[in-house]
Amino acid sequence: MKTILKNLFENSKDKPLPRCIAEIEGVGYEETALPDAAANFPPSCFIVGAPRCGTTAISKALSRNPRISFSKPKEPHFFLEPRPGVSPEELRRQYLSRYHRDLGPEHQAIGDGSVSYLYEPEAIRRVLAFDPRAKFIVLVRDPVEMMRSYHSRMVFQLDEDEVDFARAWDLQESRAAGHNLPKRCREPMLLQYGFLGKLGMHLERLYEVAGRERTLVIVHDDFRDDPRSVYLRALEFMGVDDDGQVKFKRTRATSSFRSPWLQQFVMNPPPWTFRLIAISNTRMLKRLKGLRKRIKTWNSSDAKPRQVFTDEMRARLRDYFADDVDKLSGLLARDLSHWK
Repeated sequence: MKTILKNLFENSKDKPLPRCIAEIEGVGYEETALPDAAANFPPSCFIVGAPRCGTTAISKALSRNPRISFSKPKEPHFFLEPRPGVSPEELRRQYLSRYHRDLGPEHQAIGDGSVSYLYEPEAIRRVLAFDPRAKFIVLVRDPVEMMRSYHSRMVFQLDEDEVDFARAWDLQESRAAGHNLPKRCREPMLLQYGFLGKLGMHLERLYEVAGRERTLVIVHDDFRDDPRSVYLRALEFMGVDDDGQVKFKRTRATSSFRSPWLQQFVMNPPPWTFRLIAISNTRMLKRLKGLRKRIKTWNSSDAKPRQVFTDEMRARLRDYFADDVDKLSGLLARDLSHWK
């Protein structure tokens, strides 16, 4: 693990991102009988990143379209894991029976919102082996704003225990070596902010693996300012009919929480909870998820304001990401100089 994290600083084009523990929403999803429509399942489209760039909002919009079978949960992360010896047919059966159980003849596409794939070329290759027709949607954002939002999310999920972003940023190298890691951090790679924020580098690698022609890039600001137009672009890219959606809800900004002790059970559960889920039947799983939802609602709090970066911290980030913003501008043939 230490070697993998160390290599990430070398900007290698083919270094793996370690598998993260699946979000609790995805735990307990069992395989069911393969839907009849799966024999000739429609083309797939994967929203592969980046985190905190609007992926949840656009995933929800696409999931409401009756012509799209969207994965449940939104982020299965299924293709992060290698499955040696599993045939393509068996791989399709496993994936579709777990995450697209309602797939039917009315669906023109299947969707998946696993944002981790942007950082793992091998996952993209596994997706293409699963479905050679697969397409990919990437959302990008001003890296400074992305960092602010992403760090807040890590604190909210208890993966990060340093609430001051400047200190968390300075800890990256130490954490890459395995030091100063938060007690409840599920995956050290989640705290490598600089690597995760270099969207130009990751998009370039996605182009190399999958090709430009099967990739749609959406700038966060465009979706915020004119969600209907962006939604139509996504549908056209996927080959899906317009369902007439005109109202698009913005995803709620990451809030704070009342009790850290309760927060662990809804966002970053201890190991024994996974053992409990493993032995639970479908009825019990439904009750546990309902209880989690109620605890999550009660424990949420907007008491703490969103973190504001100092001018000095903003300048550091602007300087750090400047070359990558130039790279992204070139890849998109779009002026993003205001991000610098």
